[in-house]
This record gives sequence, C-alpha cells and structure tokens, in this order.
Amino acid sequence: MKKILSILSVLSLSIILLASCSKKQAASNASSTSNAAETKVTKNPVTVEIWHTYNGKQAAALNDAADRYNANQTDYIIKVINQDYSGFADTVYTAVANGVGPSIIFNYGTTAVDYANEGLAIDIRKYIEEDKKKGDTKMQDIIDSLPEAMKTDVLGFEDGGIYYLPGCTTGPVYFYNKTIFDELGLVPPTNWDELLAVSKTIYEKKGIPGFHSDGLVDNLQEMIMHNGLGYIDVPNKKVTFCGDKMVEIYQWYADNCKAGYFSFNVINKYASEDLANANIASFSGSCVNDQYIKMVEGKGQLGMAPWIAGDFYTAWNRGPIFLHRNDDVDRGAYEFIKFFLSAENAVKWAIANSALCPYGIAADVPEYKEYLANLPASSALPYVQANLKVAGSFPNVTGSAAVRRALEENLNYVVDGKMTAKEAVAILEKNCNDALNGK
Repeated sequence: MKKILSILSVLSLSIILLASCSKKQAASNASSTSNAAETKVTKNPVTVEIWHTYNGKQAAALNDAADRYNANQTDYIIKVINQDYSGFADTVYTAVANGVGPSIIFNYGTTAVDYANEGLAIDIRKYIEEDKKKGDTKMQDIIDSLPEAMKTDVLGFEDGGIYYLPGCTTGPVYFYNKTIFDELGLVPPTNWDELLAVSKTIYEKKGIPGFHSDGLVDNLQEMIMHNGLGYIDVPNKKVTFCGDKMVEIYQWYADNCKAGYFSFNVINKYASEDLANANIASFSGSCVNDQYIKMVEGKGQLGMAPWIAGDFYTAWNRGPIFLHRNDDVDRGAYEFIKFFLSAENAVKWAIANSALCPYGIAADVPEYKEYLANLPASSALPYVQANLKVAGSFPNVTGSAAVRRALEENLNYVVDGKMTAKEAVAILEKNCNDALNGK
C-alpha cells in the first residue's frame, strides 16, 4: 500500500507540474501571438515502468537492455524497478487495478489471462498492424519465428488477443542414475511403454522406484497430447480429453505407483535429493535441476537425456506481459519489447537466464551459436534443445490454470484409493468445464 501511495503521490505531483506548465504556455501564447507560429513545443519523453523480482545476471541484463534503449531514442524512458518476491503478484495486481504500477512484468501466459479478463492488459495486435502499415514488420517477424506448436502460447487467448510474449524457454529433462542403468543394461526411455519397462526392471532388481514425476501435471498433459485427445475446445469452453482413454491413463499411472515402479511422493524435500541419494533411479523435471543435483558419494553417477517427446514436448516460456496504463505509455511498452526481443537482444536475455531462445530469428546470431557450442557438460539445456522442434503449449483462457490443477488433484484420489479412475475422470470433466465457463 505504501508503494501505491508513493506512486500516486508522484503521479499527482506530475499532474500538477504539467498543469502548471500548460498554464504558463497558454499565458505566453496569449501575450505574444506574433511569436506563436515560431514556438516549437518539445514533447516530454513518456516513462514506462517494468517491475520485476530478478537478481544477479537477469537483473543486470534487464537493466542493460533498458539503458541501451534509453540511450538510443528520446520518446520513452524505460524505468526498471526491482520488487520484493514475496507478495509480488498481489502488489502488481492491486497497483494496476488502481491505474498505477508497471506497464510490463515477466511471467507465464496464464498470468496474463486474469489481467486480460479484467481489461487491465494490452492487446498489442493494434500496434503490430499499425507498424505493418508503415512497413515495419519487426514484431510480426519475431512472433512468426516461434515454433509452430509454441504459437498457441501467444495466440491462444480466447479473444484472439496478444497480451504476452515468450522471453526465454526451458523444459523438462530426464535425470537418471547412470550407474544403475549401466549395471542393468538399461537406456533412457523414449516413450511411455519403455518408461514402464525400465522402471519395473529397476524396482525388481534394486528395490527402489524407477521413476518419479517432478512435474506431474505436465506429464499428464503430455500423455493427453501423445494419445491424440486434444485439450481445450476454446469456442465451446470444454475439455476434450475426458473419455475412456483418460480413464486408462489415470489407471495406468496409479497402478504403477501402487506397484512401486513409480514414486508418487518424494522422500526428501526435492526429487533431486531423492535421485542424489539413490532413493529413486530417475525423474523428469525442469532442466534447472542440473544446478542442484549433487550425487552422494557411492550412490552413482548422474545421467541426463531428452524427456519423452513424441510429437509434443512441454515448453515453459516466461516473458513480458503488457499491462494497461494509457495510450502513450502502452505504446512505449510495446516499442521497448520490440527492441528487447529483437534477435541480438533476445539472445542476451536467454543467456542471462541460462535458457534457450524460442525465436527462430536468433538461430544465426553468432553470440547464440557460441553460447550453445560452449555449454558446460553439466548443462541440461542440450536435452531441452533436442525437443524444441516439437515444443508446444496450451491455450491461455479463463479456467486453464484450474484445468491443470484438476488434472493432478483427481489423479491423487485414484492413487490414494479414494476413487476409481472412472469416477475421478467424471469429476475431472465437470471441474474443468465449470472452470472454463467461469463457475
């Protein structure tokens, strides 16, 4: 609240100063009409605020981009403001709802849905079209260079608007105990049947679960897509996957957990610790786990491989969300992000985040080629990159976040024996469709 009041005070002061300047200008014009035609009014630069919770390399890269943009044009001033991570989402929403706060934040597309529904986000299509009429296709080229399956993340809002753009990309990787796999003559799985076979062998030979999902919702979504079940029928506001095959998927996963082949809950605090201590033989999880898995001496060697992809791979794209202030500020936010996501700058942002750049326009940038060529052997990014051509995403619509939550919640009931798979899927369908219809 103190931040909001402070911002309101600054805005009030700015309004007073602008009003004062206007009065002085009007008085000057009235007293000297002969010189009015010779008077040139200089437009003050518009301030665009970015609020974020980054630190280290990410914060430095964001500040550097703003400094370079500010130094090369005079229409806008980009002001980068670091905020406390705790309560950040609520702080931003309260500020924006009250007509103050940032024009840009960085998050996932699902976060943009709430702002868009409340009329608090900017649909940048109008600026793209205005640019194209002037022969400027830079932003359109940026969006067009996304992998086809990933475009849903940008173009999948229910009203067709564009309120968010990916900034950088990460994804799941298969982490495994290479020592155990080598001893048993196993190789990392490339499909779900192989995952079961590997996990069953490990459980029968070593007495530990062969697999744990450190991103269960994502894995369920992948199985849905790999089985050709579709996902959300956006026009009709309903899910398409709640049939007999979804019952099979729930039953299959629950049976493997009950048999001990899969681990449903972690033993330690994180799956990375379970793998490091040989409590499990493998898990699928974010590529950033490569920074945290420290194999305990005598428990085996770490191995990494591409996660099961088929024709659909889960990509996690975090990037700028455009929040509404006023027409001048909104245009400034768009112009900065057009600069920020240009090939060379998009590469700098990906590198700062130890991530991949989702845009095809970056592929031939020398700095990006050098970055990928010199990734350390301990990096999991090459295994994300191996699947990027089939990376996909889901529509960002009202209720889409609730659909994700319901997928995992109802599987829990089956694993715990509280429901049959058929009962759970029936409830899943109702919960999902209610959420998509705003109930």
